[in-house]
Amino acid sequence: MAGRGVPEASLLVRRVEPNLTAALLVRDQITKVSPPPAELTQVSVSRLVNPGRAYYELTHPLPEDLAAHQKRIAGSGAHDLLEEALAAGVQFTELWLHGEDAPGDPPLDRVTARLDACEMRPDGRLSPTEIKNVGTEKERPADEHLEQLGMYCALMGVEEGRVLAVHRDDVSGRSRLLVPWKVRYSDLALVRRAMAERRDLLTEAFEKKDASRLPACPWWFARCKYREAGICDCGRREKLVPVIARSADIERDPAYLELLQKRAAERSAERSEEDAAVRLTLGSFLTPRKVYFAARRPPETSPEPDGGGAAPPASPGPTEQERVEKSLARVNTRGVERQVFSAVRRAHGTRYEMRSVDRDGHSWKVPVVDGKPFLVRVRHVGRALGNSSRELTGNWGVPDDLRQLALRASLLGAGEARVYIWNWKLADSEMKLQVFDVRFEPPVLEETRSYLGALPQQLESALASSDHRGLPLCPRWMCPKCEFLSLCQPDAG
Repeated sequence: MAGRGVPEASLLVRRVEPNLTAALLVRDQITKVSPPPAELTQVSVSRLVNPGRAYYELTHPLPEDLAAHQKRIAGSGAHDLLEEALAAGVQFTELWLHGEDAPGDPPLDRVTARLDACEMRPDGRLSPTEIKNVGTEKERPADEHLEQLGMYCALMGVEEGRVLAVHRDDVSGRSRLLVPWKVRYSDLALVRRAMAERRDLLTEAFEKKDASRLPACPWWFARCKYREAGICDCGRREKLVPVIARSADIERDPAYLELLQKRAAERSAERSEEDAAVRLTLGSFLTPRKVYFAARRPPETSPEPDGGGAAPPASPGPTEQERVEKSLARVNTRGVERQVFSAVRRAHGTRYEMRSVDRDGHSWKVPVVDGKPFLVRVRHVGRALGNSSRELTGNWGVPDDLRQLALRASLLGAGEARVYIWNWKLADSEMKLQVFDVRFEPPVLEETRSYLGALPQQLESALASSDHRGLPLCPRWMCPKCEFLSLCQPDAG
């Protein structure tokens, strides 16, 4: 008979109060427009890709509508997550470059760049790998991506780099890795001249507040907030000629993708050998059986609940490519969660803290704001939540997130918590962010606190006896796609 885990959300929640003040505070942080800088001391490579656009972003920062904000924070957060997901396969990540150190002529002083990743060449020099989100698959990388990679190559003094693209769907939130491109730039002097010319033109335009000599965006006819606002006159200027992209030689490089996957698998195996102990996250307490079976990989057979025979063998574990694809599946959603979390932290200043809690040999970090543990979640339902506990704990609410909140509250000994919910599918004219302060039922919260202390021992005993049946069930919605379903048999008995 399975034990009881974290109680259902409907039993946990005593009262729900909407917090419009907190929602507006975070929204204003997300939509805040930075003032123009006083001077342009450095010029990033990303601005040199399109100096005409960069000029208006520097001198005329404009607010964005909610649709643009959602796409922007999804893209920014997703890019960071993509770097992390792929970091297990690349050799180096997050390398800063400075034009003063770049070999060649003309000089590229004041030009800066931050590389996503890079590889060590046989000659001992580094070669850049640029990670990109793309909305549509094309026969070749976009010109702006080739231009940016070419500038990285010029700063590093190498002729070859790679574009590693991920197809990201803004509607479904799913992503998948595309075959990498190997790109060669045989004329680095041409690249350097283009960089120096654009740097000088942008600097001059910024100092004089006159964009007349800057080239127009290569896609000036597309929708642009500066054009729509009547600020930019790009239709009267010659368009930017992507000379760097046109000089590039491109070929697909499936071997690089295979190399990344091989490295990631080797490093994963090394980590498994170094640390065989079961690591419990707070999310593990909601999915104890999944933790149990993952800890016993490769899967073994388990007795059936009635004691007869062996359970059907589990399906083979996922391949490294499947693991990467799975990690990318919710990259848009997790990217928004990360960006909203960052906005919460910035908006509350000293009222935000990350508390460390050690208990029974395990260590957890819990974010706290206004004295309450909190969560940020993205909800893909086409209507906002009502202000009742019934709405939040129902099937169309956030029941499992409330159970996760209860775990955090019980860990800190708090009776209240807060949840920030970004409603992805709401109309762009509506307020997408909702914030709720949640008060828990003290007796049920105490039950959660007891479970928090008991599960590690329960899991250890289950692993020692190879019998998972005493562990609480995972949420039912996870079962159909669970790789351990045939071993777990949650409905047996």
